[in-house]
Amino acid sequence: MIVREWEKLQFIDPERALIALRKFATTQSLYELPYEIASLRKRELRPFGESRQCALFCQGLSHIMGRKVVYAQYEHADYDFVARFEKDEVLHYAPIQMKELVPEELNPHANLQSELNKLEKYADSKDLVIAIHINRAATVHLSKLVMPRTSLGALWFFGANDQTQNTWTIIGNLLRPGASSSEFTHP
Repeated sequence: MIVREWEKLQFIDPERALIALRKFATTQSLYELPYEIASLRKRELRPFGESRQCALFCQGLSHIMGRKVVYAQYEHADYDFVARFEKDEVLHYAPIQMKELVPEELNPHANLQSELNKLEKYADSKDLVIAIHINRAATVHLSKLVMPRTSLGALWFFGANDQTQNTWTIIGNLLRPGASSSEFTHP
């Protein structure tokens, strides 16, 4: 059973990870580095960039749920991370697939609907959580989006409210009635 594998993973506290990454980013001369290195987009650095995105997502979930949500990297067919949280003294796990609406400078033609359309490939993933990092200035009009016709477990959007990346917004679960948004702060 896959949960037995997940129980053995080394889970990361998103708050601690984000504090360490922010400290590194503010003490190093990242602006002197090429963009793909400073932004963790270079192939060998991508796992770190994706881990940062997952940490931000789990930080937002922790805020919404009122309990710590930790994560572990775990590359599998449909997902790259596993989240864990405790509720009623029981550990719960959820596989997470991170997606990104990339900055406009990287792809001015990318849009949120295109990213949603790509989710059709997850036709039979009823436990899978999709978290889409909106990594650009954008106003999201949920009523104009066509949600994927899949059996996903959850769909969330999250992104920074401004360039300081101190305040973030998380929106979800978009696959259930009553989806809501909430602001949280970068630790």
